[in-house]
Amino acid sequence: MKLKLTIAILVVLTALRADAQKTFGVNEKLTYEAYYAFVTGAKMTLETKSATILGKEYINIKAYGYTIGLVDKIYKIKEEYQTWADPSNNYLPAKAFENVHEGSSYSRYISLQFNHDNNTVVSSKSGSHNVEPNCYDIVSAAYKLRTTDMTKLTPGQTIRIETFFGEEPWPLVVAYKKTETIKVGKLGKIKCYEFVPVVEVSGTFSSKDALHIWISADENKIPVRAQMDLMVGSCKVDLVGYENLANDFSSRIK
Repeated sequence: MKLKLTIAILVVLTALRADAQKTFGVNEKLTYEAYYAFVTGAKMTLETKSATILGKEYINIKAYGYTIGLVDKIYKIKEEYQTWADPSNNYLPAKAFENVHEGSSYSRYISLQFNHDNNTVVSSKSGSHNVEPNCYDIVSAAYKLRTTDMTKLTPGQTIRIETFFGEEPWPLVVAYKKTETIKVGKLGKIKCYEFVPVVEVSGTFSSKDALHIWISADENKIPVRAQMDLMVGSCKVDLVGYENLANDFSSRIK
């Protein structure tokens, strides 16, 4: 199981709207568990904090995941993604990094510096890249995604955000499918918006609509579930805990 897939998926859907004070708490913490073939294989957390860099205020978002149990014994993975987003400039990222450890010998650390004046991204691994205007990393892309008024989406409508991910420009495209109520473990029933990210069929995904994501249909708009149909088996990531939400979790049906 590739934990980086689940982290990337969740990160894409965890962010602020334009008015952070009404939608998102700076100290919010979301906790998830990943299941592969009915086995709990990983835990993930998504946290936000305030940060000051050279006298300027940013919002620091951290996504952290690690394998547990049998999966951890077979193939240990730890991954961390962080970004520093500028609330005074549409939450565009100033810098970001990923720190990955897989198995007993593989590790990767990549830092990114964003220059929005000349539309470039400088990677510590591959150097300078030209990108589209208003380019986000995979973490801060969620800020842009969540500015969408999801109540006005129609089935099949897509949202596109320019990002830099995997050492290259990568347009993130998600399609709204429907609004439905799903049961999520001990949290019970939650009303959600369902999205289908547009992915390429490869050695990982079984089809173009193999990935589905559910976001709470309330002012918090937190990711509730991600489900992936892989070439071998399937993987599901569920929300199991939350702290310091900015608004009442009104889509949760108690």
